[in-house]
Amino acid sequence: MKARLRLWGVVRRICQLSVVSFIAYAGISLHWRNFKVAHNQARLVGLMKGPGWEKAYALNERLLEALSDDPLTLSDSLLGMPWATTLLGLPLADPMAVAGLLFQGQLPPAAMLLAALVPIGIALFAGRLFCSFLCPARLAFEAGNAVRSGLQRLGLDLAALTIPRIGLWVGLGLLGASTFAGMGVLTLGLPYWSLGAGVATLTMTGSVGVALWLFGAMLAVDLLIAPGQICRSVCPTGAWLEQVGRLAPLRLEKVVPTACGPCDICQR
Repeated sequence: MKARLRLWGVVRRICQLSVVSFIAYAGISLHWRNFKVAHNQARLVGLMKGPGWEKAYALNERLLEALSDDPLTLSDSLLGMPWATTLLGLPLADPMAVAGLLFQGQLPPAAMLLAALVPIGIALFAGRLFCSFLCPARLAFEAGNAVRSGLQRLGLDLAALTIPRIGLWVGLGLLGASTFAGMGVLTLGLPYWSLGAGVATLTMTGSVGVALWLFGAMLAVDLLIAPGQICRSVCPTGAWLEQVGRLAPLRLEKVVPTACGPCDICQR
């Protein structure tokens, strides 16, 4: 049992790191696409930007050419975020983005509606799989939790506030605000949007944008004030996934053996 749990833990970390890598690569690949369209030669890129850029351009081109006869088209398919992209020919769309368009009085294209059914279907079958395996923000919060544990072992007394379950209300508020402020307002309350947009901005421009600062604030709250509460109580996506997941056929149930004592370690 322990070996199986460790294996699932490794698989989960690989999935989380793959999502972060996807986000970073999507931002970096924009540079390659621009050079490809403008110059189409590694040598010209090197003359303009330096030998480092030349090597990176050539390496990425060789990688794409090994996967497709049309590297530029393949690169186009890898743009976006994992929750707004096409993966192995399967379109994916965040239901929150679809809801935002509906709140603005726009009917999303049929392809986008179908793409939003994919994560909904996954949630119906396996519950909050996105939160545990695919959300890049969760990886950052878990790293923050490790830092918090280290600080506590050093004797630092940190707060541990409990935030009421307000995720659905936060989501409704953000969707309402998007009707006059645009879809970008969702970045204020969706941790994975903030982190994704921040990483993309950092890789594309080399600067820390507003989105990354927003996520940094969420991480600081989770690390220093309310551990685990951003995902559990504030994130709108986590809240609606929890509701949909109630219908999932796969769920965890605690079975208490007769030899079990009064502790609550397994529950925690």
